[in-house]
Amino acid sequence: MKVIITIIMMMGTIQLHAQDPDFWVFLCFGQSNMAGMAPIEEQDLTVSERFLSMATTDGGERTSGTGRVLGTWRKAVPPLCRADAHLSPADYFGRTLLEVVPEKVRIGIVSVAVEGCPITFYDKDKNAPLIAAEERDWMNGILDQYGRDPYKRLLEMAKIAAKDGVIKGILLHQGETDAYDDEWRKTVRKIYCDLQQELQFDSTAVPLLVGEMVRAEYDGVCAHANPTINDIANHYPNTYVVSSEGCPPGDDNVHFSSEGTRLLGRHYAIRYLEVTDPALAEKCR
Repeated sequence: MKVIITIIMMMGTIQLHAQDPDFWVFLCFGQSNMAGMAPIEEQDLTVSERFLSMATTDGGERTSGTGRVLGTWRKAVPPLCRADAHLSPADYFGRTLLEVVPEKVRIGIVSVAVEGCPITFYDKDKNAPLIAAEERDWMNGILDQYGRDPYKRLLEMAKIAAKDGVIKGILLHQGETDAYDDEWRKTVRKIYCDLQQELQFDSTAVPLLVGEMVRAEYDGVCAHANPTINDIANHYPNTYVVSSEGCPPGDDNVHFSSEGTRLLGRHYAIRYLEVTDPALAEKCR
């Protein structure tokens, strides 16, 4: 009977036990577009067995009806971020990489994102009083799922993931709230350096990829953040901007449509490969 119970508890999760150099782990964080705001469509539900995501919250699955267990791997069926999220760029970042990397490579996504949050919510030295003062009920509901500390949750999950695979990159999509001055840029860099120090990865081998908002040609509400976002690569090493050119928005012109989200994820993957393996990037185009 105990054996049966154990098997049932493990259903819906994937157990990995030793670090695998061919298991490429990517940390993803940000706000709403990274969490995923685009509708999940039928085409998005077919996922390779080589594409995994880590449960960074507990909770039921909207697409499969099974549960998520914090800190365990699951097949990367969207939503990746939380059970109450939607389609995100991380979905098609991973899928695009799997089109061109060797067959032995698996991709793992560790995603923590808080809709509408400022970048300081991920600053471990400043976020506690800011989060404590948050008054919006919907925001507090999301923060509660992350133990009211999204940076700490990302770090904790990254440490678990690094036991199974190798951290290969960090993806950020955040800026609609505050990417309008140098303080945003400096805070982004601090968060990357905090993660590097605590996870002890080689900063020359782990690029930071920062995505643009919906562009002005689509009447993007937050397009005025893009000059600040584009400037970050001029200041810090191994930091790169991911273009949102050609990525259409949804009705609100803040969030990307499903089509735009898929394309943005592909842009993230191609930009990553341009930095790490230009020949594979060319295969993706």
